[in-house]
Amino acid sequence: MTIKEEAVKLYESCVFDQLLGETLRPGGLKLTARLAEVAGISSNYLVLDIACGKGATAFFLAREYGCRVIGIDLSDKMISSCRTRAEEKKVTGRVSFLLGDGENLPFRDSSFDTVISECSFSLLPNKEIAARDIRRVLKSGGKLVMTDIILKGEVSKELRSQVSFACCLAGARRVEEYINLFERVGLQSPYMEDYSHELRKVAYQLGITFGSIDNFLAGLPAGPCQRKEAEDSTPSILSYQEFLRLGRPGYALVAMSKT
Repeated sequence: MTIKEEAVKLYESCVFDQLLGETLRPGGLKLTARLAEVAGISSNYLVLDIACGKGATAFFLAREYGCRVIGIDLSDKMISSCRTRAEEKKVTGRVSFLLGDGENLPFRDSSFDTVISECSFSLLPNKEIAARDIRRVLKSGGKLVMTDIILKGEVSKELRSQVSFACCLAGARRVEEYINLFERVGLQSPYMEDYSHELRKVAYQLGITFGSIDNFLAGLPAGPCQRKEAEDSTPSILSYQEFLRLGRPGYALVAMSKT
């Protein structure tokens, strides 16, 4: 099973629903509204939502801002559900959903006013390819706005390899690394807001719901968040504990523009 297939399996399993609700990410739609404000989204915008999940953001943006939104995701299950809900909500004229990969966007150059990525860029194995494709599909003057896990500490390559990529942490980077990456592909004018308190809220809720992060990890489906060589989940749990201690994860909004 590939890294991407593991991620799809994990998010289709609904294990995060109890913690993160319909949006499947820290901050919920309140943070999405802030993202839209930073992007300057208006009714004449065409927005791309990478890894749209259950479509909560796409429906919210279309309803609140009157823009058109295209959501892409690697999950057939998610895309099918989103299309059904779009018909039920009678918003198929403003919202559409496609099976698509964030590292190979199926769109023409300069198609979108805004590209958004909420808690999904960290899941892309080849971030430079993804960043270049995002820049390609953005119009001149368009913005990439993402919210995602960030690291405030340093983690070794060895420790990263012991934590499943499907669970976001292994693919997370420091804010400076994200900005440097986007600058290398030609995006400019970096802007950042720290929302680490939203991640702390999730951690608190996790403790209330499951008792501890160890209990949560132990209860995940076998495979996506466990080391393949382990006979049980214990080594994986110890690796996550060390990753959290050294990496000091946070959460941030990052925006950059295409000139």
